[in-house]
Amino acid sequence: MELRITATARDGAGVARADDGRVVFVEGALPGETVTAEITRVDKRWSRGRVVVVLDPSPDRVAVACSHQLEGCGGCDLLHVEAGAAIRMKQSMVVDQLVRAEVDAPAPGLRDLDDDHGRTTVRAAVSGGRAGYRIRSSNDIIIPDECDAVDPLVEELLVDGRYGDAEEIQIRVGNRTGERLVVVTGSDFGVELPDDVAIVTDTQLVAGKRAWIHEEAAGRSWRISARSFFQNRPAGVDALVAEVQEMVDEYGADGPLVDAYAGIGIFAGTIGANRPVHAIERGRDSVADARVNLVDADAKIVRTDVARWRSSPAGVVIADPAREGLGKGAVQTLVRAEPAVLVLVSCDPGAFGRDAKLLADAGYDLQRYTVIDMFPGTSHVETVAAFTPA
Repeated sequence: MELRITATARDGAGVARADDGRVVFVEGALPGETVTAEITRVDKRWSRGRVVVVLDPSPDRVAVACSHQLEGCGGCDLLHVEAGAAIRMKQSMVVDQLVRAEVDAPAPGLRDLDDDHGRTTVRAAVSGGRAGYRIRSSNDIIIPDECDAVDPLVEELLVDGRYGDAEEIQIRVGNRTGERLVVVTGSDFGVELPDDVAIVTDTQLVAGKRAWIHEEAAGRSWRISARSFFQNRPAGVDALVAEVQEMVDEYGADGPLVDAYAGIGIFAGTIGANRPVHAIERGRDSVADARVNLVDADAKIVRTDVARWRSSPAGVVIADPAREGLGKGAVQTLVRAEPAVLVLVSCDPGAFGRDAKLLADAGYDLQRYTVIDMFPGTSHVETVAAFTPA
């Protein structure tokens, strides 16, 4: 059907309205465009489709340079958008979710990445011993012969590695240390990689084997285990820490720092370096890394869900939850610490809007927020926001 695109959804798809009034989300379409779309899914109140022909293109549309994206690779969904327009699009996604949540907010800020070399962690499927990316909305696999979205240390293993009978792999590298690790799902029979690459299987990890790399970011070294969470590139960690530090300097108070969803201890080990810290994390591997990374810090590491933590007074709370966000229980727990500032790091605009509303209802105002371009070329949005008591 022919559609006029009027807005951008929180996942980067264009938003249109069909003749029958149904909302249609169109992958690959931009606001202001008229497109012919193929409908791929129909629900009671909405439909989903993808662009077949762009009849009236947006001035923000550019030619896609990646041949694999044109083949259907699902990895980079905004390569058809000029870079500056893409980040404005991401900002608009966040603003839209705050409006929907009825949260008063200033205009968003923006922070780009410095010294970025691409993603340092990549998951890939394996077909015929070669690693590849899944095609959008399909189990079919594209085998890349190059990939500009990833760090060169990753690209070599993605393109040139041979993975035998494996089903899937995860590649993790240290851009600034040169260390490399591959986690194999399934059999490691026939895996052929350079001698410097550590190889471990999922089965070995479940049985208790430990494997990790080190990376340098935000001015120090970090141990990162195979199954621990770490941001997708060290330049992203640099940007996150810098942005959070600015907010803490502006709105924070003396006293303990709570690092909620602490992971391997990034914020505890940087912003909390000169404070007592409560680092709250439920992941076993991440906690093990945090104990190493924070060995010289005044840090109490608590392995528990944030919502179950027994709150204690804090001058600053930093929360970096998973994609689903904080939720009511975690908000109540963290607000009971009565911080002078609560800095929320969010990786989903919808979750950010919901959490901002929960915090507003709990008596915390949104003072400033910044969209960080952590995933260039994709619709993934990273937002850092400062909330203070009303």
